[in-house]
This record gives sequence, C-alpha cells and structure tokens, in this order.
Amino acid sequence: MLALGASLGWGASDFLGGLKSRSLPLISVLLISQTTALALLMAMVAAKGTPLPDVSSLGQAAVAGLAETAGVAALYRGLAVGRMGIVAPVAATAPVVPLVAGVVTGEVPAPLQFGGLALALVGLVITSKSPADGGTGRRALPSLLYGLLAALGFGTFFLAMHNASGEDVGWALLVARLTAVTAIAAVIVAQRRRVTITGADLPATAAIGVLIITADFLYATASNLGMASTAAVLGSLHTVVTIALARIVLKERLGRLQQFGIALSLVGVLAISTAT
Repeated sequence: MLALGASLGWGASDFLGGLKSRSLPLISVLLISQTTALALLMAMVAAKGTPLPDVSSLGQAAVAGLAETAGVAALYRGLAVGRMGIVAPVAATAPVVPLVAGVVTGEVPAPLQFGGLALALVGLVITSKSPADGGTGRRALPSLLYGLLAALGFGTFFLAMHNASGEDVGWALLVARLTAVTAIAAVIVAQRRRVTITGADLPATAAIGVLIITADFLYATASNLGMASTAAVLGSLHTVVTIALARIVLKERLGRLQQFGIALSLVGVLAISTAT
C-alpha cells in the first residue's frame, strides 16, 4: 500500500511537472520544486532529532539524489516535448536497473524475471516504432530516449535509496534532496541561467516538490518494510497515473499498436515483480 501510494504521488507530480515545463524553463521548475521539498525535509529531520547516519548511508543518499534529479529532468523534458503516453510507460521500466545490478553482484534472476525483461524491451521497441501524432511518428523517438534516461535515473534512485534509508529515512531523503538542489544550483551558476517564474505558477510548482517528497518517503519506508524490488515495481506504476491524467486533461490519444506496446512493457514490469 505504501509503494502504491508512492506511485500516486509520483504520477501526479510527473504530470504536473511535465505540464509546467511546457510553459516554464525546466531549470526553474526543478529548482522551485526541489527547494520546496528540501525545506520540508529540513523541518522534519529537525523535529525528529535523529542522529546522523554513517558515511556509507550518506553517500548512497547523495547518489540517490543525483540519480532522481537526472531522472526527473529527463522525464519532465520528455513530457514537455514528446508524448506523455510514451515517455511515462518507458520510464516505468526503471526496476530493470535493480534487476541488472543484482545480476552483476551474482544474483541469478528467475526465468519469469528474464521473461518480464524481454516483454518490457519488446514493448519499448513496438512503442517507439508505432505511428504518433497523426501517423508521422515524429515524436516517438525523442519520447523513447527521454523515457529511457528517466528509467535509468529512477532505477538508480530505487537501488541507492533502499541502501541509504536503512538507518533513517528522513536523513536519507534530506541528503538526497540537498545534493539535488546543490547540483541544480551549480548548473544555474555555471550556465548563467535565470530562474523565471510568475506568482501564478509558484503554488503549482511548489506542489510538485510536496508530491515528490511524499512519494519518496512512502517508497523509502516501503522498501525497508518489504522487498525492495517489489516496492520499486509497484512504485513504477506511477506511469498509469500519468497516462490517465494525460488522457483526461490533455485528451492525448495513442494508436492501438502503441497501446499494445505500452501494455506489453507494463506486463513485463509486473512479471519481474511477481518472480521476485
């Protein structure tokens, strides 16, 4: 239930972040949302008064923060310039990263996991080859690439956050968010970018940060209460929320072949979870 709650929070924040990135600079959306999340976490950790975890946990938390920020940036950019109905399900293949990491460290996946991975990859190929935007397919490839980058970022976040949050979830999330905000600020300074946002856009952009940090907290708790791989897969179902919001709010339609490819990818993701 906690992991599914995380998927709802991430799905809503993904849709809202992608939507705001269509009218605002991506760097502005990232800075405002991540700073909001950081402020909330600082208050939470200060209120709890939990001692600082060991250096290893803090390092994993920093990796998680950088990975999630990269994933969010790729996702928002993809949702802004591509097809939400393609970017979101491709990003949902993020649990493949923990699976591959397990193989590298000597874990042997079950046959059903290999089958799920194959289904997910075939689904990605079908989705990328399907006609989009009136049959031209001109936005399918960028949507696929941004979705893959987001999947890599989120998959790394799933793995690193599970390792970092064993001692204390609050500190792990705080260090991750502090790292993310520092990285974003460094990019702004290095590129001499201006952060521009109107008063009317500020509440919605700040709400993205609230949704993200709520979802992160639910996921980190779920991954430590149960199996991390299962929590990662259930959390990755945020794509269903994003697709549903894109269909309801933006009236975005997909071809039947694309729908089949998306469904195949999601079945693959669920197969990986079931095998685990």
